[in-house]
Amino acid sequence: MGANDPSQDDLAGRLQDGEDRAARELFARYAHRLAALAERHLSDGLAARVDGEDVVQSVFRTFFRRCGQGEFQIDSSAQLWRLLVKITVRKARAKARQHTAAVRDVRSEAADADTWLAEALTREPGPDEAAILVDWVGTLLAGLPTLYGRVLEMRLEGRSVAEIASTLSLSRQTVYRALQSLSERLETA
Repeated sequence: MGANDPSQDDLAGRLQDGEDRAARELFARYAHRLAALAERHLSDGLAARVDGEDVVQSVFRTFFRRCGQGEFQIDSSAQLWRLLVKITVRKARAKARQHTAAVRDVRSEAADADTWLAEALTREPGPDEAAILVDWVGTLLAGLPTLYGRVLEMRLEGRSVAEIASTLSLSRQTVYRALQSLSERLETA
């Protein structure tokens, strides 16, 4: 439907009358496009914390609350769309500012994670950490063929799939299957 479609203009009027069905239609009609718009205003670093759909939920909460209080005079679908775009852009920018403030800065979290990982890789694990790892790997391998343990060991040593397959006299497909099974167990652990 076009921006000046009469049925959309009717939607604006029905919204101002407080019709619930009109609110559902509005959400169905615009939510996807507004989410895409919001994501264009959010950095990739914020993706773990907030996405376009989070912004859109906030946009519609604000819009419906303020509309219910009679704050908007909307005469056409074009006005409605411009208003929703304006609210979306402002909310997305506010979320970005909020999550890049000094205390909450996503960029510092990434730097902290990188620092932690670098430190963890440069030191030997303590006895407690080693015991936890052994227990965890034992749980991961429980019920799987013994061969999977060897595949995991070699992969953790940094060997390629081709090297593992050659060393263990397996096809690469078998190695990939073993790694896939281990990966699926990791995801559910």
